[in-house]
Amino acid sequence: MKRPRIALGALLFEGNTLSPVITGRADFASKYLASGAEIPAKLASTNTEISGALEVFRGADVEVVPLIATHGGAGGRVSAGCYGELRDELLGRLKAAGPVDGVYLALHGAFIAEGTDDAEGEILAAVAAVVGRAVPIAVSCDLHGHITPAMTRHAQILIGYREYPHDDTRETGGRAATLLLRAIRGQIRPVSRFRRAPMILPAQRQRTKGDGPMREIIDLARAREADGSVLAASYFCVQPWLDLPGVGVTAVAVADGDAAAADRVAEEIVRLHWNKRREFLVSTEQPAEAIRKGRALAGGPVILADAADCVGGGASGDSSVVLRALIEHAPDQTAAIHLVDPETVAEARRVGVGGRFRARLGNRLATLGGPPVVAEVTVERIEPKAAFRYSGGLMGGVEAAIGDAAVVAIGPIKVLCTSLSSYEYADEHFLALGLDPRRMKFVVVKNPMNYQQVYAGAPAMFVLDTPGPTTCNLASVGWRRLDRPCFPMEDGFEPVFASG
Repeated sequence: MKRPRIALGALLFEGNTLSPVITGRADFASKYLASGAEIPAKLASTNTEISGALEVFRGADVEVVPLIATHGGAGGRVSAGCYGELRDELLGRLKAAGPVDGVYLALHGAFIAEGTDDAEGEILAAVAAVVGRAVPIAVSCDLHGHITPAMTRHAQILIGYREYPHDDTRETGGRAATLLLRAIRGQIRPVSRFRRAPMILPAQRQRTKGDGPMREIIDLARAREADGSVLAASYFCVQPWLDLPGVGVTAVAVADGDAAAADRVAEEIVRLHWNKRREFLVSTEQPAEAIRKGRALAGGPVILADAADCVGGGASGDSSVVLRALIEHAPDQTAAIHLVDPETVAEARRVGVGGRFRARLGNRLATLGGPPVVAEVTVERIEPKAAFRYSGGLMGGVEAAIGDAAVVAIGPIKVLCTSLSSYEYADEHFLALGLDPRRMKFVVVKNPMNYQQVYAGAPAMFVLDTPGPTTCNLASVGWRRLDRPCFPMEDGFEPVFASG
């Protein structure tokens, strides 16, 4: 058999229709953005999907045709211009490459841009038009992907991350690449089918490690793969802050030529999600009450999870609601919090280390939390063009730029202010500016899941009831386009598990 030519690329972004943040090319570049031969050089030793696929292809004597690989993080929508540039570069390189035997793309599944609600569906349709229907296309997606009919229609192989926190991205790329190679060699005839449940879920109870509500769902998916019912079974808990038709928890199964089997397994998985739906609901605390309870505990760090301001879900990262509560209710306690606040950084640079000024902190984009917090601050550190390297997760090994940064202090409370936002995996962003969160009484985290793993030994972790575009109180959102009825806004209705 001739040496296969496989086109490879990544175009990842997680959209949030509740967020005001518009993402541009600079936001993609601040994570990673590589083209052509730059891709293996930049990503081969990372925890990205591309790295896992490259490893499989290297061991199979495959000619890799690298297209473009980038991750824009999360935000409201990608600007129309940026989306057009990235899409056109990927398609242009694919057309220039000539005939290929297969295509592997790492996508998110929730890429929305100005002018389109289904960027991945559009991209896959265009890719299929270039290579022809006889060429297999394999796609890997985030566990929180919004899987659309267009995606499964144009990708014969579609699989998702198995883990949340997303520590298996590299493995996922390898699994997709392995199935693609088998299809190219004629060993399998892959076909994908999906089923969707009319429900969206807060992220806090979706952890795949341990014995939470995901455990039985994961065991079912692995069992159907092990007994040969399907080649791959994936569960997509969906990005819940997408006010779009067709959004819901979805399962995708890939079978060997048996569409009915794929459909059967996909329905089995979403039905189990539905039966366990109430187990995913989350209890929250008001910031003041969480701080009061935390003060009464010995040791630290006590974790205050402001998940409604999660950059990794599309929020702005500049909500200072919890900072205001710390100043009011724990001004004598050590604490660390991160704010995306370029204005405060600029003023800190102007006065210099040791200088003092009256700052207006945060809440410039996150206006639901009220006005900025006004406080006298002391500048403790300034770091031009700050960056850090992710220690794990879906960006493991990737260096992220956070722009000009500063640490300002309000008594014992340390505020890390950065010019650029960053996905929050562990504590790398704090450590990069000399802050050790494990020496604090309180640490404010802005993610719904990763902190549960990173700060596993904390004396307490509180999920806060705060405003923001990544709220876990999904019933509080003023949905306009979401299909109804939909859990948790409604319950007690007979679900229809849409297929495709």
